[in-house]
Amino acid sequence: MWLMTMFDLPTISKEEKKEYTRFRKYLLREGFIQLQYSVYAKFLASRENSRKYYRYIQEIVPPGGYVRLLMVTDKQFGDMVSLYGTKIEEVEHKPEQLLLF
Repeated sequence: MWLMTMFDLPTISKEEKKEYTRFRKYLLREGFIQLQYSVYAKFLASRENSRKYYRYIQEIVPPGGYVRLLMVTDKQFGDMVSLYGTKIEEVEHKPEQLLLF
């Protein structure tokens, strides 16, 4: 499963910019990758893991912030087309699974 996080956060005041930075750094620290400006995604092994992040993100949304969370399967994510002008780019792949013995 991929959890996509799309957000619009106010960045007018100094405090709002600080909250924006805190929110973005949280996503990066938790392993989200930036797909576009204000669009981040993270590969998760299950729906249960996604729900955990739903709760975490819900708790840290800054005042006045607008966040959407979308869960898609790996196949749906892989079917995404990424265009840069007239050039088609390859979509990000899920991370390799670690095997622990």
